[in-house]
Amino acid sequence: VAAGAFFATADLRPGSTLAPNADEVLEIDSTMAMSFCVVGSVVLMTLFFFMRYAIYVIMFSFCAGGASCVTQICSACLQYLFPSLRRRVCTVPEVGPVVTADLISLVPAVSLVLGWIKFRRTSIGWIFQDIIGAGFLCMLQRTMRLPNMKVATLLLSSMFFFDIFWVFLSPLLFRQSVMIEVAKGAGTGETVPMLLRIPQAGDPFGAERMLGFGDIALPGLLVSHLLRYDKLSKQRWWTGYFATSIVGYFFGLAATIVVLMWTHAGQPALLYLVPGTLGSTLCRSWCRGEWSKLWHGLPEIDAGAVKAAVDDPETSVIAAESPNADYRQRRTQPEELQRLTRVAPDALGRAE
Repeated sequence: VAAGAFFATADLRPGSTLAPNADEVLEIDSTMAMSFCVVGSVVLMTLFFFMRYAIYVIMFSFCAGGASCVTQICSACLQYLFPSLRRRVCTVPEVGPVVTADLISLVPAVSLVLGWIKFRRTSIGWIFQDIIGAGFLCMLQRTMRLPNMKVATLLLSSMFFFDIFWVFLSPLLFRQSVMIEVAKGAGTGETVPMLLRIPQAGDPFGAERMLGFGDIALPGLLVSHLLRYDKLSKQRWWTGYFATSIVGYFFGLAATIVVLMWTHAGQPALLYLVPGTLGSTLCRSWCRGEWSKLWHGLPEIDAGAVKAAVDDPETSVIAAESPNADYRQRRTQPEELQRLTRVAPDALGRAE
């Protein structure tokens, strides 16, 4: 989760090779936040009834998507460490330019995927799966963004009840927990790879703990948003909301494990992670008197952008510090300056 937040704020670090292009960023709105619950339910039901066919589609998607994500991460690191590897080799249709670092990065990416395919049913298969999954989740947090706490609350609250229903209440309709049955492969002999596997310490039978991608990605989007908020509002990470959410996630995950060991039954992790992250963040913002700013976004950040444009309208760069602005840095034109000063007169006054 913390690593994903680092990836998600790469665009705020000048020269970072991890920073996404503007067309790669997907900002979640209220409609999309609600659709997560509906789409997730449809996918779960499809997998539950047709797992014998869908499992191989899932495995292929995991391998292809995981290899792509690991390649991008390794390539970004290589380009940062060795600028000479940024030399373009060719251009692939629908993909774009391919540089030397991309070709080199294919080696570890493909090796990890082949290792997972070969050892996925052995005691070491979790290592390959977790590395690929971590890369996938980091790139997901890098690409998807929340504009404000309003959308974050809508998303996490809906998924909070989604998780509870499909783990605890679905047995009333289907005689077994749909979520748990799908995670275990629904009798296909394969386990769904869209989760992290961790061996259970001290278990002579080699049992594993499983944490679904959604239990990491959804709170991770909130954590990424809070780190962005802290950076743009010039707060240190240990005094801002990022640290609060990370600590809340830790205790939420710890509570999940404790209840799991106590009840010996699968638990909806979001039941504990959402209060730990979203709940702690909202409570702290209320105590600090910043609830409104966090809920609606960062209008005060526009003040700095407007002042920069006023100081040097020809060359100043406006960093996308508003939740309603493009995230990519761009050169401010006179028309844009006029628009900013017209729609944000209060912000301009504060900046001056």
